[in-house]
Amino acid sequence: MPRDVTLLCRSAVEVRDVAEALLLHDDGWGVRALDDGPMMQVCRDATHPVITVLGVRRVDSAAEVARILPDSPPVPTPVWWVDTVTPTGPDGESGISAALEAAFDLDAVCVVHGD
Repeated sequence: MPRDVTLLCRSAVEVRDVAEALLLHDDGWGVRALDDGPMMQVCRDATHPVITVLGVRRVDSAAEVARILPDSPPVPTPVWWVDTVTPTGPDGESGISAALEAAFDLDAVCVVHGD
């Protein structure tokens, strides 16, 4: 089953910014747009995605963050909420590692669901 990973960024980001931060994890990875661009998939090669960035939205209320994501540590608002998903298996584990590292570059909190 895929795993959801949420990034809560303290500064404004777009899907491309997040994908570029994820690429820093492995210089052999690439990125491709899905559905004509609103989603981006980071892949280790042409057939193995490691993480998909589904979208970014601004959230202005800390109460809303806590309501939707009760496992999140308190974060000042506004935050830019980034939804991502990783596949099962080793590729997904690589995607989770990349998201945890990208959180530092994006000044974000990373919440891995199901941990």
